[in-house]
Amino acid sequence: MKLAKIGILIFVFIYSCAKKNEENIQNDNKINNETMFYNDNNDKIKSILIKQVDSGNDEVYGSFQDYNKDDLDALVIVAQSILKSSGYKIIDNKNFNDIIKKVFGRIIDDHSTNEYLKIETFAENKCDKSLQYYPYTNDAQYLYVVKGKFITNFYPLPTIIDYLKLFPDVSKFEKEDIIIEDKIENVKTKASQWKDDLEYLAQTREKNIQILTNRNKYLFNDNKASLVWLKFNDEYFLESLVKVFGYVQDEDLLKWVLDKNLNDDEFDKLLLTKTCDNKFIFHKEIFEVMTKADKKSKESYLLYLRGKTELPKVDDTNFSDTAKIFALYCYYATKFTQSIDQGDVYTFFPKLNEKKYEEEFRKNNYYNIPDFKELFEQTKNGGIGLPM
Repeated sequence: MKLAKIGILIFVFIYSCAKKNEENIQNDNKINNETMFYNDNNDKIKSILIKQVDSGNDEVYGSFQDYNKDDLDALVIVAQSILKSSGYKIIDNKNFNDIIKKVFGRIIDDHSTNEYLKIETFAENKCDKSLQYYPYTNDAQYLYVVKGKFITNFYPLPTIIDYLKLFPDVSKFEKEDIIIEDKIENVKTKASQWKDDLEYLAQTREKNIQILTNRNKYLFNDNKASLVWLKFNDEYFLESLVKVFGYVQDEDLLKWVLDKNLNDDEFDKLLLTKTCDNKFIFHKEIFEVMTKADKKSKESYLLYLRGKTELPKVDDTNFSDTAKIFALYCYYATKFTQSIDQGDVYTFFPKLNEKKYEEEFRKNNYYNIPDFKELFEQTKNGGIGLPM
C-alpha cells in the first residue's frame, strides 16, 4: 500500500514536471514566435519603429507630424499578424465590400490604386473622404479600411507591439530628454516619450489589440462574443455605428444603443441619418426593435415617447422632406403605442394637424403606406373626448 502511494506521488511529480516543462516550452515558443512574428518584414517594421521612438510621444511637441503611408503600412503588417493569431478569418472580397457599404456607407472601388479608405468617426466630419496619414490621437480618430482585409485605427507601433521586448536595441534611439522651449512665456517643458510610462503603455497596448480583434471579429466574422466585449469596452465605437453612420441592421446592437440613448438629445440621432448629399434617411427599424422588446422595455419606450413633446430635429432641408420625416415618425410611433395602450395613439399625429401637412401627405399618396391615411384621420384631432 505504501509502495503504491509512493508510486502515485512519483507519477504526479513526473507529470507535474513534464507539464511545467511543456508550459515553459510554450512560453519560449511564444517569445520566439513574437520575435519572428513578422518574418521578412522585421527590418521594415524596425526602421519605422526607430523613427517613431526617436520622435517621441508628444502631440504638442509634434511627435506625429512626420508620420506617413510607410508608418501605416508597417502598422497594417503588425495588425494582420495579430488578427491572424487571434483566429480572425478574412472573408471574400465581395462580402467585405458589402459590409463596409452597409455599416459605414462607403463604396470601395476595387479598381482604385489606393490600398486604404479613411473613415471619419466624428459626425461633423464624416463626409471628409480625403486620405490622410495621421495616427490615432485625440483630434484624429480616423478608421482605416484595409481593402479586402480588415479595419484598424492608425496606431503608433509602440501602442500595439512590445517594442522593448521584440526589438530591445531600439531603446538606444530614445533621447534622454526632449526639451521644448517657449521663448514667449520663457518656460521649458519636457516632452513625453514612449519610455516615460511603460506600465500605462502596456495597458494601452493590450486594450488596442483587443479593440482591433473584437471590432473585426464582430463586423466581418459575426462573432457574438466580440459584440459583448465591445459593449463593455468600446461603447463609443458601437454607438457611432448607429448614431453617426446609420447602421441599423443588427437588432441586438440597435436595442443596446436605443436603451442607452432614450433622451431627446440622442434619440433623434437613432431615428435619422443625414447623408453627405444632405438627405435624411428615416430608420423605422427603431420602432421594429421597440415592438419586439420585452414588456419592461416596452414600458420604458412608451414612457419616453409619451413625454417627447418635440418632433425630430431636421435641419437644412425643404418642407416636403421635413413633412415626410415627421409623418413617418408619427406613423410608426402611433403603430407602436397602439399595440400597448390605445390612449397613447393620440400623442403624435395631433402635432401635424395643419392643412399644409394634410395636403403634403395627400400629394405624396400617404407615402404608399396602406393604413397611413386611416390612422392619420383617426388620430389627428386627439381622439374623441381626449385632450390633444
